[in-house]
Amino acid sequence: MLEDKVEIIEKVINIIKENIETDEVIIRSTNLREDLDLDSFDVLMIMNEIDDEFSITLEEEDFQKVNTPQEITDLLKAKYEVK
Repeated sequence: MLEDKVEIIEKVINIIKENIETDEVIIRSTNLREDLDLDSFDVLMIMNEIDDEFSITLEEEDFQKVNTPQEITDLLKAKYEVK
């Protein structure tokens, strides 16, 4: 089982910050593609880091459905039963 939802979103935001160069503030509702101008490769890189951090495997199609740190957290919660 993963950590609680607050810890997950903090880790997700930190992973995003560590993997991209931006001066933008990243919050729960930041759109990765629109606000941060990330491309498919950037999102895939972030996905791989999240896989490593949480010792899980997300499918590429899962990440095509999410656009914000909150949506990533919700995806992790749904797939791995986080409270």
